[in-house]
Amino acid sequence: MPIPKALTSRINSLKSGIGEAADKYFLGEGWKVVKEGIEAGWLPRWLILSGESLERYKEIFPLISSSVETYVINSKEMEKLSTLETPPGIMGIFPRKDFAFPSGDIIVLIDGVQDPGNLGTIIRTADAVNASSVIVLKNSVDPYNHKVVRGSMGSIFHIPVFKWDRVEDLLTRIEKRYYTVGTSSHSGDLFYNFKWRFPLAVIFGNEGRGLSEEIEKICDATVKIPILGKAESLNVAVACGVILYEIIRNMIK
Repeated sequence: MPIPKALTSRINSLKSGIGEAADKYFLGEGWKVVKEGIEAGWLPRWLILSGESLERYKEIFPLISSSVETYVINSKEMEKLSTLETPPGIMGIFPRKDFAFPSGDIIVLIDGVQDPGNLGTIIRTADAVNASSVIVLKNSVDPYNHKVVRGSMGSIFHIPVFKWDRVEDLLTRIEKRYYTVGTSSHSGDLFYNFKWRFPLAVIFGNEGRGLSEEIEKICDATVKIPILGKAESLNVAVACGVILYEIIRNMIK
């Protein structure tokens, strides 16, 4: 069955992150991402495969229901649709989900992170430490951008990830329920000396500027990772890994 023009247009919208489709769906490309999403209960609305990849991915069919519209296209068509230089031959268009506001011991807030790879890695790390959720504020890259989804290596399907535009509303909720700790490259307590308290909201800021003034004001405390060499700072995704695992170490003492 040829792929409808409307679906081609929708995929192009998801690739650019512009248009109504980008508010309702997201694109997952590659066997690991698509399979992990389906196994986690996120059935794609549409599934697209190249004819050349059918044999390689045939085990996908018992995993999907008849409600998943499936299209098989040739390799040239897949090259046009793919977000990758070497298309893997399989992509799924998944519906976004609505989640209840988190209530666990650790939530991760993202303030102004712009690089999709960094955010994808942060989501993957938050999943690894079993954080309750990742909340991405409006001045950050869209957490369901196809590059973020790919960078999360499937973790986007295992942990609630919110795109939150109503910052004041969020801060009101956070202040009432969580001990809020910001991260900094230059000020605050050394992270390994800090007395962590739970439930905890830990906030990571922009790659260059750090936390915005609006967010910094609501922090109960700030922590930093010491820089012993000549590097100005750590990559935000690396800093996230260091901080989150220190938090977990304190939880399991």
